[in-house]
Amino acid sequence: MRLLILFVLVPIIAHAQGYISAEDEAFYTPYNDGWSTGDNGGRGFGPWLLIAPDYLNEDQEQKQYNGFFIANPSRESNLSKVAREGNAFGIFANGTGFEETLAFRSFGHPLFEGDIFSFRFEFDGFEQKFNKDSDAGHSTVGVIFRNSEIGNTVEDLSQGRSLVFAAIKGLSTYQVLDAGGRFNTGIFLDPEGVEISVTLKKNMTYDLQIITLSKHIIHNIEGRALITDFNTDNSNQRSESVLRGFALFNLNGGLNNAYYGSFQILRKGD
Repeated sequence: MRLLILFVLVPIIAHAQGYISAEDEAFYTPYNDGWSTGDNGGRGFGPWLLIAPDYLNEDQEQKQYNGFFIANPSRESNLSKVAREGNAFGIFANGTGFEETLAFRSFGHPLFEGDIFSFRFEFDGFEQKFNKDSDAGHSTVGVIFRNSEIGNTVEDLSQGRSLVFAAIKGLSTYQVLDAGGRFNTGIFLDPEGVEISVTLKKNMTYDLQIITLSKHIIHNIEGRALITDFNTDNSNQRSESVLRGFALFNLNGGLNNAYYGSFQILRKGD
């Protein structure tokens, strides 16, 4: 594994020749009336499945809010370069309890060696919206890459995960969870967001590129391994595992929303 840090004036990603097989943006027509389950903008992805559990609070002092929206800088002052044509996908999970918000989506075709999945992500860190907040669970915000196409419940979030990129409460840098365990990228949370690219390599390894959007610094993390499932026959042979979908998540993020955009898959040409 090598960690390279390059200082450049503009975010440039050097990829092998290929073609864009999938892409989506929050300013596309299907999201003109908001962001809902079943929406399917762009091309090359399956429809969104959005999960925001309802909370029944007997305690009148307990306030719990979670959900999805199309964000715009005219309304969200902290939304920065993740927005394209003025829009980004927004997820919130705040209140006095532990709130959860998930957005599942499948790839139109599973990702294999040479494929590159990229997107933009912004989260400005964990802050309480109310005077008190739940200390139960682990507050995290980010993206999970999955070898399952879709999920239907909050519990499905941890099923079939191959790679996690996240902000974790109490830590000031982006964290990665893969076959090697939790890995600290050493990159501080960027208030203007980051552009993330995952390139699948041989033998279920991957390269990760992170571009900070405030200073346009490129970080390349190479040769790490994806989490893969074992066969049920206990033969200790790893089953075939490719990326079939992903999930955006905001687990008790607090005051700050999570913003996403510029989803794209680059596939090698023939």
